[in-house]
Amino acid sequence: MTISEVYIGDLDDPDFHWVGGNWNGNVPRPIYNVFPIVGGSYNECFHRWVGESDIECRQTDFGGWVSRVTKQQLISYIEYCYGADPIYADLNDQGWKHLIDRLKGVRHFVEGLEDGKIYALVATEF
Repeated sequence: MTISEVYIGDLDDPDFHWVGGNWNGNVPRPIYNVFPIVGGSYNECFHRWVGESDIECRQTDFGGWVSRVTKQQLISYIEYCYGADPIYADLNDQGWKHLIDRLKGVRHFVEGLEDGKIYALVATEF
């Protein structure tokens, strides 16, 4: 079974290399929890959003893709991926409370990020 995750990473992570790193774990360390599942898989929405948004993204690991994004682009990603997903339509739905709470936490974290700073939006699969 493949495990897929999307998270916000630290581009200043000294173990991460945007160019020329070791392709065995070369993704930035997370600065916040993993995003909740969305749609059929985490990475499907990530790759669709990156392609449609013309965001700079590159594969930096065998199973890792990193995009450079601003706070506003993170907000755009969240709206794009979670805004149309029926699981997240009713933020008071107790049946999906654990996922909804995780999404609320991600949104709150993103709201507190610095404007103008560049972050990593990371998609991994292993």
